[in-house]
Amino acid sequence: MTIVIDVMFLTFLIIAAFLSIYFKNLLNSTIILGAYSLFVAVLWTTLNAIDVAFTEAAVGAGISTVLFLSLFSKVEWEDRSTPSKDRKIIATSIVLIVGYLLILGITDMPNFGDHSWVTNTYLVPDYLARTLEETGSPNIVTAILGSYRGYDTNGETTVIFIAGLCVYLILRKGEDK
Repeated sequence: MTIVIDVMFLTFLIIAAFLSIYFKNLLNSTIILGAYSLFVAVLWTTLNAIDVAFTEAAVGAGISTVLFLSLFSKVEWEDRSTPSKDRKIIATSIVLIVGYLLILGITDMPNFGDHSWVTNTYLVPDYLARTLEETGSPNIVTAILGSYRGYDTNGETTVIFIAGLCVYLILRKGEDK
């Protein structure tokens, strides 16, 4: 039954991705992308990655959508230009090349749950053995994100803060007139 739900969500994600590109109106695309992020969050939940699902729901479906909608109240958001045929060919070529590279990357991935893969033979047992002693946190995910990957987490937080600040400055710019 879980596989059926996963296939349904993945089908919706593919449809939503194409619809977000298909719509010429940025408002419609933003709403579709918000729904896309929400369904990705649900998909992460079905994979028992609650922390990733929460982050996706909060940032992808929540904050990003609200910031874009707020931004549309201050700027012109209707696309009146028509892309040239050359630009469409270039864009399609880039999408196909990136898609090919992603599929090529998948072929190098281990089978799901492979116990002989390097992360399962060295890294995971090491984290399980040392986490509580070194960080004091009984939650391994929290310890990894807050301690071992602290610089990454701090960098991600900084990027989100800067993005929010830029949106604030753009929205504030309309008030100065």
